[in-house]
Amino acid sequence: MFDTLEHFYFPRANARGSAVRLQESWQTILERRAYPAPVQKLLGEMTAAAAMFASSITFPGSVLLQIMGDGPVRLAMVEVKPDLGLRAVARLREDVPVPEGAGMRELVNAAGGGRCAITLVQPDPARRAESYQGIVDIASTSSVAEALAAYMTHSEQIETRLWLSADATAASGLMLQKVADEGGRGEAPDYDPEDWNRVQKLAETVTADELLRLEPRELLRRLFWQENPSLAKPRSPRFECGCSRDRVGGMIRALGEKQALELLAEKGSIDVTCEFCGKTYSFDSIDVQALFEERAAKATGSIN
Repeated sequence: MFDTLEHFYFPRANARGSAVRLQESWQTILERRAYPAPVQKLLGEMTAAAAMFASSITFPGSVLLQIMGDGPVRLAMVEVKPDLGLRAVARLREDVPVPEGAGMRELVNAAGGGRCAITLVQPDPARRAESYQGIVDIASTSSVAEALAAYMTHSEQIETRLWLSADATAASGLMLQKVADEGGRGEAPDYDPEDWNRVQKLAETVTADELLRLEPRELLRRLFWQENPSLAKPRSPRFECGCSRDRVGGMIRALGEKQALELLAEKGSIDVTCEFCGKTYSFDSIDVQALFEERAAKATGSIN
């Protein structure tokens, strides 16, 4: 099992695209939680789309794709770093069953209160407030691909088409984007405005099974063998969790010493399990005491 993301470009169509197939990283995500099939599909399609978006932009921070739902899925979240390290998780409402065959609308927008956002997260914590967030309309769309393509086309002014598929074995996607006509590219002798329509028609023939079973380069060969797209060096997405003992310690400090000590008295230790990777960090009374002594020492040092 391995994961691959391919970038390609059609000079005559003035279009670019990406194709991704996540298998090993997707299996790692699913090992952590037993999601119902409709939730697997939703989260997998989000993960494939986020990986393609992150790889298509030049930004030093992470791309965060979130859906806050009012149906069986309370939250679905994917984070992709610039090097394509990724992680994903879905949180379900325990008292709301997941209907068999449910789509995005039934899962996250059952009562019209679902929200979706794409955030470009500044890597410097001091500049985190400068992170850019775009709101994606899911009220008038019925799938992840439709919602994200509409957002990119209308809000970001980048004409975009998306085809996504996911199941228990893989999460895959294909993306086409019309490149802005800059620098006189449209005046090039070999530029053909009809090629954009042609590559879209060819992409529309892709099936969910082809997305899931074929490696990206083989998929592109089958779809566009007559168009001969230019291919960049393939990239390798992978599962990567950003949790650490230091980060968890920071969360405990944020609780405040009084509440942390109350938790210790109640449970004997403070145990925090990462939702993304399943790793558990345990802090006993000595650990917690050291956390707050360290903060006090830093505060004293900053005053001096």
